[in-house]
Amino acid sequence: MEYSQAQISNLALGRIGARGQITDINDGTANAVKVLAVWDAVFQEVLSDRDWKFAKTRTQLQLANIVPLYTFQYAWKLPADFLRFVRPQKLPPDRRSWYWGWGPEGTGWYHRDDPPFWPHGWPYKIETLTAGWQSPITNPPVAFTGPFPAGRYALTNYGGWQFPAMITYIQLITDYTQLMPGFVNCLANRLAMELSIGITEDKNKFQLMQEMYKDSLNSSESQNECLDFSHDESGSTLWQDAGRWIRW
Repeated sequence: MEYSQAQISNLALGRIGARGQITDINDGTANAVKVLAVWDAVFQEVLSDRDWKFAKTRTQLQLANIVPLYTFQYAWKLPADFLRFVRPQKLPPDRRSWYWGWGPEGTGWYHRDDPPFWPHGWPYKIETLTAGWQSPITNPPVAFTGPFPAGRYALTNYGGWQFPAMITYIQLITDYTQLMPGFVNCLANRLAMELSIGITEDKNKFQLMQEMYKDSLNSSESQNECLDFSHDESGSTLWQDAGRWIRW
């Protein structure tokens, strides 16, 4: 289904009993001004709250021609739409397909097909580098004050000897046709929570929408997991055979 900012905003406004609807978050009306002020922050927060399958992607990184000031030897430039790495799983159903690793999203079990940083096994850290803090890749290193593309980098000691580093991450979505209904429901609840006090001045509505947002995150997880399938995905498959007699 094709969603729009106005459609999702009107869902949120309706859930807190706000009067009137908006045709566009830039239409200048009182409610639209309030929505516009919080949209980007709320949208990115909800995208980051779960490993949404529609927002998960893989990409190859570019090795920067700079050396971090200390500890790490290499810096890989992160894409502009990077929000965060994928998170670890708490209970791996089949350890043969998983590995125990460390990452900015926490230490835990990661699936070998979806590692946050590849090749796995290399410690890494996300930092924002600015000009004047690094030196170029030379032997021996010399002082360096730029210019180079400032931004967010994955710092590591892996220098791309076998192949370029690659990551699995949650990206910032700009095409709303990719959104799934469960995510839209979560977004509308979180947006309603943010708007509730500013529009209705009712703290009870804020608390109610806060609880609804938490519940919608949990209820959307099953829908999120249905977007792909692997034989060792978490959860039981016994329901598939319920009431059936299967003989191979």
